[in-house]
Amino acid sequence: MESNLDMENHDGGKNAVKGNKWNQTRRLEFIDFRLGCDGRVNRKDIVEFFNISVPQASLDMTKYHELVQDAFPPRKNLQYDRHLKVYLKTEDYKPIFPKLCCPSTYLNDLLSLAQGDLIDSRNYFGFIPNIGLAAFYPPRRNINTEVLYNILEAIRTRKAVHVTYLSLTSSKNADHLIAPHGLAYDGMRWHIRAYCYDRHSFRDYVLSRIIKCAVPAILAPNDRFPDPSNNGFREVGTSGKDDNDWNEVVELVLKPNPELPEAARKAIEYDYGMVGKGTISYTCRKALLFYALQYLRLTDLDKALPPQARQIVLENEAEILRRMSRPSS
Repeated sequence: MESNLDMENHDGGKNAVKGNKWNQTRRLEFIDFRLGCDGRVNRKDIVEFFNISVPQASLDMTKYHELVQDAFPPRKNLQYDRHLKVYLKTEDYKPIFPKLCCPSTYLNDLLSLAQGDLIDSRNYFGFIPNIGLAAFYPPRRNINTEVLYNILEAIRTRKAVHVTYLSLTSSKNADHLIAPHGLAYDGMRWHIRAYCYDRHSFRDYVLSRIIKCAVPAILAPNDRFPDPSNNGFREVGTSGKDDNDWNEVVELVLKPNPELPEAARKAIEYDYGMVGKGTISYTCRKALLFYALQYLRLTDLDKALPPQARQIVLENEAEILRRMSRPSS
């Protein structure tokens, strides 16, 4: 759909600096979002947000009508109110762009707006409800721009780099030669997944604790080090495909805590989309399993919490513990 609807390109000049994507697809998404979430939209909204002419906004509304008419099932989606001079959402409304107009996207954008992180070109909101944040919003991690760009270059070109890392256990900074191959997010912070030539294993490095990263210059070689088991040397690969824990996928099967009353378990099943099955499954890389269990409050320490504070548990806990204890091959 993107290629068919991308009827015009932005001029790359003054208007482009605002950050909006100057094509018709973007404006049709805007119409769809405003109808679904605000219940109304008019040409003025489109003109002001995208800085386009009224005739172009009229063409966009016409195109949206055409898309609705061609959609399945057939529907109206909007109807013009001559008194209010605005298009109103009809009862048969269903979004043309369901991924953009779904609850998760709306609420994620609303949260970003409340936290001051939503960029103007992404801010489709007209009506904004009152928003309160009860969760602690942690300070932004101090990630060095040069460090990030050098790490990304190393990942892209498969090169090894020297990094200086802030240690939590030592007063001295640690210098490591690493071969990074991926990025990981644990719910609170970003990590680098990399092979460490000093420790002869794949490791996680908190991105905000890397204070220096050299410009990538050498292709990441295999690692060769003394092997005490046979009094010889061992050679291992250092690329992403060699990181077994990263490539192994673990399935987490979640269910309501059986220690909760039946009514509470049914509410949790509905809340998490478990209705009909009683469980829901998520997949996670084995290398990130420790972080996932922490984030979901499924660690051994969390077992001491009362059931009301530990609403979900692992149905396949024995399997998860077995996978965690098994060393990577």
